[in-house]
Amino acid sequence: MKRAGSLVVVGVLLAGLHAAPAHAHGPVSRGLELIGVQECARDINNRGVVVTDTHVYRHGRITSLPDGLSTATRINASGQIGGTTGGVAAVWDGRRTRVIGVADPQDQYSSVTGLSDRGVVVGISGQYGGPSRAFRWQSNALTVLPDLGGDAGALDVNRTGQAVGYAYENGVQVPVRWEADGTLTRLAPLGAGDHALASAINDRGVSVGYAYSAAGSGQMVAVRWSKDGEIEVLTPDGETSGTATDLNRDGAVVGWLTPADGGQQGFVTRGPGQVQGIPALLPDAAGVLNAVNDRGWAVGCEFTSDETHAVLWRP
Repeated sequence: MKRAGSLVVVGVLLAGLHAAPAHAHGPVSRGLELIGVQECARDINNRGVVVTDTHVYRHGRITSLPDGLSTATRINASGQIGGTTGGVAAVWDGRRTRVIGVADPQDQYSSVTGLSDRGVVVGISGQYGGPSRAFRWQSNALTVLPDLGGDAGALDVNRTGQAVGYAYENGVQVPVRWEADGTLTRLAPLGAGDHALASAINDRGVSVGYAYSAAGSGQMVAVRWSKDGEIEVLTPDGETSGTATDLNRDGAVVGWLTPADGGQQGFVTRGPGQVQGIPALLPDAAGVLNAVNDRGWAVGCEFTSDETHAVLWRP
């Protein structure tokens, strides 16, 4: 989960959801289970409440998103949900859906990519085929975050207001962190001129994401940055590619990797240097884990040639 903390309000915030029939769980193996929604699971909070693309899953019961939200991407400790309505960023605050809109009048879309426990939103706003920019929304005010002269996107925000993402500079995708006051800091790449992106940050200022070389094989690897911005590769030797998507308060990381002898699968870290692959449940499916909460529960999805299934993993 990209926001730490405990769920303060459950019944009140879930009261605005439309009930849908509960679905039976699918196969369960190795702590991984299908939760009965043919969509991707995007986020999970510390009470185990999950948002998928268009549903909420809570302890075996599936409901539609609150009135006004078309899609969901994030859920925080208070049960607030970030997503979109009418193709632009919006957040359900527990009572109603607030439309965030776009960062520039010429922008055609925006999306919520981070939602802190304090209700601070970060995201991306832009034009199809045109420029994009990172933004922060706080106290009903939208602010464009500094960039490096090219496209930029903010992908997560922690409780202290630090945000992470990427900013292009002379054609290079640079991993960046924005402080609460908006100051931009470059995070370390693997090497000079290499590309990278920070996808998540925890309350301790540790970030994860991916990096790949601008030359040679261009293999994408999962990486972690310390609070000081130093980089460390997480993808084990022998894996062909991977990326880290989220981490929790204690530093447990999730994402996906592709073993040299198998298909794409989710992964979790179980300690320093311990990366555990989570093979997909469904035959010939590719797996990914998108988010992890402070209990170590993770959510994501499996993709077959014609279907998508939300999954929940518990240690």
